[in-house]
Amino acid sequence: MAGSIENYAGAGVFIIVERLYSRDALNWHGVGASMVQIHKMVYQLYHKQDVYLEGRKIEPDSASVWQRLKILFGADLVQKNAADNSTCFSLDYAGSRFVTTPFSGIDLKKIPDFLTREYTLPGRNVLAFGSDPFPHVGLYGRSDARFVMAEGGKGDPTAAAKYDAKSKQLVMVDPGQELPQLMQRLKNRREIQ
Repeated sequence: MAGSIENYAGAGVFIIVERLYSRDALNWHGVGASMVQIHKMVYQLYHKQDVYLEGRKIEPDSASVWQRLKILFGADLVQKNAADNSTCFSLDYAGSRFVTTPFSGIDLKKIPDFLTREYTLPGRNVLAFGSDPFPHVGLYGRSDARFVMAEGGKGDPTAAAKYDAKSKQLVMVDPGQELPQLMQRLKNRREIQ
């Protein structure tokens, strides 16, 4: 809607969660192609905003028609963090990429390198929600990323990290143990830098 007023602003603190899913590929007794789906979800911490028009606080859901017209024609809106300091996480992106290795499962020096290298398939934004704010930041393939399988090894391999967009710092966290507490601390504003 043209006259709608956003009342949340991103804090620049993101949680990245990646899950790995093995996909069927042609192989014979474990020798052949392999394919992995890397499903990435990016959550951002948002601060609730108080919105001011011409120096007076307005409520987004009860803005008058006249106020909405002013906003539509370019009146200056000022947003400040809400007095109650409330925050929330929101899903900014969810999507997958697929990587494949044409020939895996065997370790022979005579096989050309291009057959044993991992390739990313096109179609990254197919069935994606939102757009990836950091397509260059991923957990899969990093030596410091730990993919953990919950449910006694029956769950999908999952890794998580906190990313600060201002400092470009990526901190790995355990998705099962540390992630819920970290998100709660961030929401309570105890760890925002």
